[in-house]
Amino acid sequence: MNATDIFWLLLVGSLCTVLFLATILWIQWLQIRQQRTELSVLRELLQGLGAVIQRLERDRAELSAGLRAEKGQVEVLKRRLANCSG
Repeated sequence: MNATDIFWLLLVGSLCTVLFLATILWIQWLQIRQQRTELSVLRELLQGLGAVIQRLERDRAELSAGLRAEKGQVEVLKRRLANCSG
């Protein structure tokens, strides 16, 4: 094997290595792009879920306040009933 053959062998080997590495980088880029898209979707879902949780917490607070008011009204009515019968 002479110097020219070794040169061409190294050149072809280097080009194959570069092509292989470029293919791997392209595949990784595609995966990262897909993961970013999925992450964006998950962020939107999480924000929507957060909004639903906040609305449910407001509704629960409103219902709790209404229940306290109703219990207070029941106590008032019980006292009136006790005063009328006693």
